[in-house]
Amino acid sequence: MLHGQGYIHDGKVRKINQNIQNVQEYWQSYRNVQELKTAGIHLKRGKNCYLSEIKFTKQFLFRGQLHLPPIVVDDSTRPKFLNLIAYERCLDFENDFGVTSYISFLDSLIDEAYDILHNFLGSDEEVAKLFNEIGTDLVPNIEIYKDVRSEIQKHYESKWMTWIAQVFHDHFSSPWTFIAFFGALLALALTITQTWYAVNSPPGPCDNFCKT
Repeated sequence: MLHGQGYIHDGKVRKINQNIQNVQEYWQSYRNVQELKTAGIHLKRGKNCYLSEIKFTKQFLFRGQLHLPPIVVDDSTRPKFLNLIAYERCLDFENDFGVTSYISFLDSLIDEAYDILHNFLGSDEEVAKLFNEIGTDLVPNIEIYKDVRSEIQKHYESKWMTWIAQVFHDHFSSPWTFIAFFGALLALALTITQTWYAVNSPPGPCDNFCKT
């Protein structure tokens, strides 16, 4: 059975030869999905299914993207991940705790049902509960997503980016709201331009004739 789990494990996780230490630091920079969206960080489907392939990229102005590998959640998800986590806890071989770290990462992203963005199997509440329960009391390898955590923290520390992202999240989450706001700005600009020309335009022939 362990050999079978080893085959699945090696197929899902790329080897990252690093030590496990300072676990407390692991939790400091991870926020749930809603907090990330509020700060201008949006989730995007990754290009492959390796669990270690979680990346953060900067986008235009105040936006960022967190790339996550796609996974299928079904009735086999709980026992499969629990078996892989138990396999990683075996002390007779060296491993990077990739599955444990991945589940811990998902658990930090998912607090409530509204943190589930796309779900085609069961309710959002069930999916959130699944990862919250599996992720309880896990000790991850903090080095695996170290760079991702650092980039997220840098994004949060940029006050102007998070402020602009907050404004857009609170007031322009709907494209129609943004279009209406842009239309209002355009109308205001045209009104100001028209007023300026009315006040500062040079006198025409008719104006000179009327003054004589």
